[in-house]
Amino acid sequence: MTMKIRTLHGLVLVVAFFALGAAAAAQDLRMVTAAADQDRGAVLALLDEGIDVNTARPDGVTALLWAAHWDDVELAERLLDAGADVNAADDHGVTALERAAENASIAMVETLLAGGADVDAAQTSGLTPLMTAARTGSVGVVRRLIAGGADADAVVTATGSTALMWAVSERHPEVVRLLLAAGAATLKGFTPLMYAARNGDVATAATLIAAGSDVNEPSADGTHVLPFSIVSGQDAFALYLLEQGADPNGEMGGVSALHAAAGNVSPWLLEWYRRHGRNRLYAGLGGARLGAARRLALVEALLERGADPNGRITAWAMIM
Repeated sequence: MTMKIRTLHGLVLVVAFFALGAAAAAQDLRMVTAAADQDRGAVLALLDEGIDVNTARPDGVTALLWAAHWDDVELAERLLDAGADVNAADDHGVTALERAAENASIAMVETLLAGGADVDAAQTSGLTPLMTAARTGSVGVVRRLIAGGADADAVVTATGSTALMWAVSERHPEVVRLLLAAGAATLKGFTPLMYAARNGDVATAATLIAAGSDVNEPSADGTHVLPFSIVSGQDAFALYLLEQGADPNGEMGGVSALHAAAGNVSPWLLEWYRRHGRNRLYAGLGGARLGAARRLALVEALLERGADPNGRITAWAMIM
């Protein structure tokens, strides 16, 4: 009998605990909801009521994250003054500073950094606020994050990408120069020069080479930029690389620059990189767009600079 009473008492306590918790959560979520709805007045009124400023939705989003999302600097300041956690992150690791960088909002970035934001706080994907700012091309935000101590060489482990690679890929030359001046490395993973090659961006390539990029430095998987530029359909870029001393026998996945110039090897390369888990980075190769005359010019230029006419694709058997 005693055991039954204890069990019943325990069940009552459990039910009461969850009922109270649900009621409190429903009440606390009013602030997050108001911030999401851009209702600043309601948020401030709730602050006056003493509602927990750090209450989060199930996905981890807080009122401060919404303030940053909507670029409401005044609200962000009030929330921080009330004790909001400036480094609170949602389930994806996104912080208010990340949202500010995404919005290219210098004022919000300044406010959050002054409030103690971690300048290198990374998302679960590995992306940092500086990478996001480099992608959006906000020179002011990039400059402020660097001044705040952001790591210009932070790397996304899964892809090897850096802020410099994002800036090159999205064609933001001034951001590229800022990052290089901050000491960003030019020879990491899928190198920045590769992104310039994919875009056919000779001007940015010249900036990178002047800063120390090696035209013969392969990426982490052994890809050389010369054949990559050819299979990307950027023949003018490839000719520029040859002028800068690129090795005419450089390879990409076992395919030489000469093979890439002589015929359409893109389907083979896509299969090779799919097998190696890199197909996303190499999707959309554009070498098939090169007509016969452009291919002939590339072949002649490669042979003139010493390309081996008897070289073979080294891993062809892998897909036979």
